Amino acid sequence: MSVPLQRQKRILTILEKKDYAEVSYLSQEFNVSEMTIRRDLEKLEKEGELIRVLGGAKLSTKKVYEGTIDERSSTNLAEKQKIADKALSLIENGDVIAFDASTSALEVSKRLKGFDSLTVVTNNISIAVELASVKGITVILLGGYVRGKSLSTIGGSLSQYLQSINIDKCFISSKAISFEEGLTDATIDEGEAKQAMIRKSNQVIVLADHTKLDTVAFFQVCSASAIQAIITDQPKYPTEAQLDFINQYRSNGTEVYIAE
Repeated sequence: MSVPLQRQKRILTILEKKDYAEVSYLSQEFNVSEMTIRRDLEKLEKEGELIRVLGGAKLSTKKVYEGTIDERSSTNLAEKQKIADKALSLIENGDVIAFDASTSALEVSKRLKGFDSLTVVTNNISIAVELASVKGITVILLGGYVRGKSLSTIGGSLSQYLQSINIDKCFISSKAISFEEGLTDATIDEGEAKQAMIRKSNQVIVLADHTKLDTVAFFQVCSASAIQAIITDQPKYPTEAQLDFINQYRSNGTEVYIAE
């Protein structure tokens, strides 16, 4: 197999793991010029293997599978529970907090008992139901179109409603997070809902189990600089990439909590 063919095969392998990769990233990864990478991507696109988008590429044949809420809730459940316990320790009486439509945020909401005064802003219908009758908690469910797969609300009206709300702490998760691309997600509509919450929040706290660290998905939710804190779990055998990820964020002034 020729060198270009070997490189193109490896590009497809990278896209299977990262969903999306920039030309600049691939250029550095293979130590070749961006023009060479563009030629590779053009060839692979003609062959129907990928689609060139946003200065990079994503697989054309890859279907992003989004499991049911029950499936997603049970995935890495022990890690999510540890992360949720740590997140709870960052919440104080009187806070206005926001939760996105993630199952990680739902896990945190299940622990919100015993507060005298707390306001929860969310587009997560499951969280609104979870907290509707909890004493001391005021729930604001953001309006919009209902997205059945995640039981969440989305759309432009969500952003408009948030204009009059100031949020202290936003607890948010996503499909992937890296230092270079920040927080990224697989779907634009969910990503835009997260963006709307982030814009109105004083502090953005990302909930991400170790499998999401140093990975990239299609849609950029926010850059690394917009994240004040990350809560993750301690993998049994952390990879070098995961350790570098933590060091990069800490060097950038982001608080990284390791939930034991």
